[in-house]
Amino acid sequence: MVSNEKSFPRGGIANLQANAENSPSNIVFGASQRKIKKGPKPKEKQIDGEHSDQLQAFSAETLTYDTLRDRMLVMGVVKAADATSLQIALPGRMTARALVADISDAYARVAQSYMAGDGSEYHDLTVLFSVGQIVYGRAIKTEIPERNRMSLLLSLKPAEVNSSLHHASIKKGFIFTGAIEEIQEHGCVIETGIEGLQAFVPIADAAQQHHIGQLIFLKVKQIQHSSAKSTCQCVRLDQDKLKIKSQNETNLDYILPGSIVKFKVIKHLKNGLEGSIMNESFRGYVNEHHLAEALHTPPDYELNEEYLARVLYVMPLTKLVYLTLNLDINVTTEKTAMEDDEQQELLKKGSIVEKARVLRHGTGGIVLLLNHKHKGLISYGSIKSNHKGNYDQDVVLAKYSSKSKHKVRVLGYDVIESLYYCTDDANILNEKLYTLEDLQAGDIVQARIVKPESKIGGYNVKIGKVNGIIEQLHLAPNMRYEVGQRLRCRVLDICLDRKICYLSNRNEYLNKSVKLLTSLQSAQPGSLFTGTVVKCESSYVLVKFCSGIKGVLHKQRLNELIESTFFAGQTTKFRIAGRNNDQVLLTLPEEKFQLGEICPIEVTNALDAGLEIKITYASDEQDASMTGDENPTEEFVGLMPVRFLSDYVDLQDAQKRTHPVGTHTEAACIMQNIFSLRDVPYFSENLTKDWHTVQVGDVLRAHVKHASEQVLELLVPVRNYNKLVKLHVKMLCPQTAREVPIMLVPDQLLFVKVLSKELETKTLTVSAKLSDVWSGQLTETANLVESYLNEVSQIRNKLKMLNAPIAKHSMGDKVDVIFKGIDPTTNNWVYHLDGSKNITALIIASLAGTATAPQVGSKQQAVILWIDYANDMLLVSNKKMDIEHISSSQELPQNLIAKSGMKAKVLLKLDSIVVCSLKKGASNPLIFCPVRLHPNDVDSSASACLRQGDFCNLAFIHEKLPIAVPETVWKLWKGVKRAAAVDAEEETPVKSKKVKIEAKIASKSNAQKLKKAEIKPLDNGKQKGVQLFFEDKIPAKANVLKCNAVNDTATKLRLPGISSFWETDLGALNGKRPEDTSSDEDDNNAAAEAEANSSKKKRLSAKEKAKAEVKEEQRLREIEERNADPNQRPETIDQFERLVLAEPNSSKSWIQYMSFLLSNTEVDKAREIARRAIKTIAFRETKELRNIWTALINLELSYNSSNFDDVLKEALSHNDPLETYLNLVEVLKSHNLRERLVSTLNLITRKFRTEPQVWRVTADAYFWLGMADRVQPTLQRALSVLPKNQHINCIVAFAKLYAQNDDNAMAQTLLDDIVTSYPKRIDIWVLYVDMLIKSELIESARNVLERAVLQKLQPDKMLVIYKKYLDFEMKHGTEANAARVKQLAEQYVQSQNKTLK
Repeated sequence: MVSNEKSFPRGGIANLQANAENSPSNIVFGASQRKIKKGPKPKEKQIDGEHSDQLQAFSAETLTYDTLRDRMLVMGVVKAADATSLQIALPGRMTARALVADISDAYARVAQSYMAGDGSEYHDLTVLFSVGQIVYGRAIKTEIPERNRMSLLLSLKPAEVNSSLHHASIKKGFIFTGAIEEIQEHGCVIETGIEGLQAFVPIADAAQQHHIGQLIFLKVKQIQHSSAKSTCQCVRLDQDKLKIKSQNETNLDYILPGSIVKFKVIKHLKNGLEGSIMNESFRGYVNEHHLAEALHTPPDYELNEEYLARVLYVMPLTKLVYLTLNLDINVTTEKTAMEDDEQQELLKKGSIVEKARVLRHGTGGIVLLLNHKHKGLISYGSIKSNHKGNYDQDVVLAKYSSKSKHKVRVLGYDVIESLYYCTDDANILNEKLYTLEDLQAGDIVQARIVKPESKIGGYNVKIGKVNGIIEQLHLAPNMRYEVGQRLRCRVLDICLDRKICYLSNRNEYLNKSVKLLTSLQSAQPGSLFTGTVVKCESSYVLVKFCSGIKGVLHKQRLNELIESTFFAGQTTKFRIAGRNNDQVLLTLPEEKFQLGEICPIEVTNALDAGLEIKITYASDEQDASMTGDENPTEEFVGLMPVRFLSDYVDLQDAQKRTHPVGTHTEAACIMQNIFSLRDVPYFSENLTKDWHTVQVGDVLRAHVKHASEQVLELLVPVRNYNKLVKLHVKMLCPQTAREVPIMLVPDQLLFVKVLSKELETKTLTVSAKLSDVWSGQLTETANLVESYLNEVSQIRNKLKMLNAPIAKHSMGDKVDVIFKGIDPTTNNWVYHLDGSKNITALIIASLAGTATAPQVGSKQQAVILWIDYANDMLLVSNKKMDIEHISSSQELPQNLIAKSGMKAKVLLKLDSIVVCSLKKGASNPLIFCPVRLHPNDVDSSASACLRQGDFCNLAFIHEKLPIAVPETVWKLWKGVKRAAAVDAEEETPVKSKKVKIEAKIASKSNAQKLKKAEIKPLDNGKQKGVQLFFEDKIPAKANVLKCNAVNDTATKLRLPGISSFWETDLGALNGKRPEDTSSDEDDNNAAAEAEANSSKKKRLSAKEKAKAEVKEEQRLREIEERNADPNQRPETIDQFERLVLAEPNSSKSWIQYMSFLLSNTEVDKAREIARRAIKTIAFRETKELRNIWTALINLELSYNSSNFDDVLKEALSHNDPLETYLNLVEVLKSHNLRERLVSTLNLITRKFRTEPQVWRVTADAYFWLGMADRVQPTLQRALSVLPKNQHINCIVAFAKLYAQNDDNAMAQTLLDDIVTSYPKRIDIWVLYVDMLIKSELIESARNVLERAVLQKLQPDKMLVIYKKYLDFEMKHGTEANAARVKQLAEQYVQSQNKTLK
């Protein structure tokens, strides 16, 4: 009902004798109320009109979400507290939260100081509040849309709670809540929150009893008033002594929730009691659930009797007071308690009561008697939820007749109403796992995935009715997870504070033999337990076990070889080293495998770091006796890093792909739990050295552990040598002055030669110089490339077995490809293979050159140059010459064996090889050149003179395969081989001018060419006749004899005629002649020059002169034709100068000139050319000038970012600022400068907000940045500033961008709005249909055309629509659909004819 009063009364007694049953029912603010008109009174006694009507409640309803007013004062009880929040129970079985900022201003100030680093006065909320403490505050409603529910916050701040009070109205005896603002020597200063009121509480030892920000109940003892402020002295009260003396109080605002008053019972209501408080000054109500005892009923309380009651809340407008007679509110009843005689345990959450008896139908639900003692309630809402659709309420409630018995489950306990709320839902009753108490760490359960958890990268799951989390570290890899999927998991930890449990479905935890640490008492020294690494620091590794137990593995306990082998998520066994209170100290178990041992493994997981593997082996006798198994086995988990999968960087991902989960193969142990696939051949053919057998002069296969600019730390394969070998960079590359530092990565392969062995310090000194570890023979380089090609072939064969489509193709094959577009970042041409969209084909930008790109969707023939098996990618060429001249054969033609000076073109330059093709010949295989002569060739001297797209001269170094090196490299190393051979024949040492080089290289090369030892096959993990499968491999006797023969050789050979050869700069491979040469070479060169000069001086005959003239004429003609050919690409500075002179206004020519100079690292010259172009190009050619300025900006951004801003300002002053900024956006995108790009976008949208193209470019950039959420606000901003005639075009542009970025739903929404609002825009209809067809949304396109033909437009426009519809059905529909469209068109024409008639 709506009251007619001018204002609501502040209380008072209505006509208590009014008959409530004859009044209409109405609910206002939580209580059923009615109007009662008073009888006529004498005029002289009539009061004001505002008291003529009274609102009277005749039902003591409890508080609900609907009747709770926003910012209403209400009493609550603290249910739970953690460091940052409180859980507070409110009347009506509601729960609210209070956060740190909602306690008091003083506590917020202390918390801010704590965040700043000063925590001297800070105490968390668990110290300031106790469970069961009574508080009151202002309730704030907040909606949670994603959960479709309401959330409540309770502000306890005195400034908000007491905001309606004034200091002048405060009297002696007033009770309120205040916060301790300052602790002084003899008391505390109080934060009252009442305007103008200052309060002080004298408390002895206040600092020991109280904390700043703490809330306490206070009673005014003395007060002094003044006009501006009041000062009072208070005393602290306990919550059970908040009694207010009965007096004629006229303002309910000063009777705060939580206060205790005398309640006089006036009437028994159907759901509670009606009465009065404060000497019948105000009306009050007590709900049946708020009586003194849980099982009491309203008739148990006599009329006109007074009872002590606590104020719960006061309805804001009606000023009706709601109270509770239960003064002893506490939360301990949720737990167990023992009584004197009954010794009966109280109920827990989740417990089942078999025979719960119905007492009555009460407020909010069915009231039950549980275990003859406790009060329960089944809410009407839970009963309703069990019945879907239409149902008869009386029929449903009929089964809950008085004294009927039901099986129910306890859902929880309400501390204010002192009752258990229950349910009789069969699904909940039959659930075995309902609370966390039903679980224990180590249990195996079935979990159901609820949703992904983005914060932790895992999943939220349900185990019965219990919430759980599987963190990313504990997720089993190589599984596809979907919502609703069920997983078999192991319970790792149970967090009662967060009411959640942590699980794992990793195989390591699901293994039957796994040993879990679930309690600190079990952490006995020497015990082995499975744990997961959660954190890796420089000095320690943090390991997590079950039940939240964490252990620390200090790296000082480990040797330096294995201290860096741990990674987050690694699950393995750890041994307990000791325990210091709650801290568990760990160490690693004993090594199961030694360095170099080759073991059969099984791949269990594919990680970003590599492959996780397991090795199954027989367990120890002690473990076997404990388990009682006949054939007991154990599993050892290790890691095979990506770098250990192959010697070649570009094949590592492909090797990883060929070893899916479940693959069985062999791996060599490198250290503790690290295994290698690439080192299996080495350890199979060579005896693993230990400290006693390693000798000076041995060449060992090592790998990099740590690399800095000056020092390398290497791991050498020497057993019982737990140190890293330090190597100075000069011992790898002798050049001391280097413009570019050596770039080495961890686990990179290097060979080292032992120079010395210190027995006292047990240290090795090694060298990794190329001269120390390589013989200098190009046949070894050829064998290196051959092993690379063999590994590529093995990868292809394995992928064939895995039915990978990429394995069907080989290098040199001709394929059909379909053009997709040009990659904007690399300018590579992107294709996909005809018939297989999963395989991408790529033409490198250098191969494409200046050719015009084909149309998107066009088919072309191409030849495969290389295959990237890791990424399903083909590197191809579409040039006609390459297609005709390249064959798929992998064998070297007989006429090319040992040939040199063969002209070839460099097609591709990869990480390990360079792919070339011969210029001459009808059909030749692809030629493969090594990038490095040897793994220690860190300068890549074998390919230093090769650039992608250039021509070069090659020399073949393999007898069967098309393997070659540049001719300059071949000539340099060919001379070394000849000198070595001559020296070996003569056996006469020759001294060079500077240094004598001892030819130990030959002996080392012989030692490295040992024959492979015969390895017996494995039988169930063991060699026949051998006890363990992982015993070290023993070389064959022939190899041992060869090694001895090499070691006994004492002849020291010297190489004549190559003084200081090994120290020579490898830059000589680029065609530069070494500065230091021998005297013999000088004499030979001088003789050659003299012979050439003498030949020039000889007279030529007439016939020879004629031939020479013809030859010279032909040469000149070729030069002129080449210069005159417009398609000829300039390759020299002179040619570029000729080009820019011929076309001075062409920005393309100038930019090509700049690119040529930049490719030769001549940045300053390129900058000068750009400035020269700006001065040369005519000022009317604004577009050409803008292109040059863009190129200059790009140059400065790439090579001199400090000068970029100045160049940009200059470009803005000389060009159209808008066009310059738009070009700048593309430049920033190409350089991936995201922050600068965002600032540029903000600038242009402010400066050029009326330009439509600015908004389109901005939206496109946001999509590129991955900020798709900013596109929609950008559209709204654009529509707010652009003129209305530009709105449609702007929306269409944004729709196209959404469609290009695979957000078809948003694109359809935008275009659908346009065609609905502007149906006459035929171009929009056509664009809409084309977009849907391109997105393969055929049905949606058909629906749009159906809508279009229903429009009543002009005939010429309808003709376009019908034609579009017919073409659509002809291409994407059936003949029946096309016929239907024709019929619709005929009907339209007939209707138009009738209209004209």
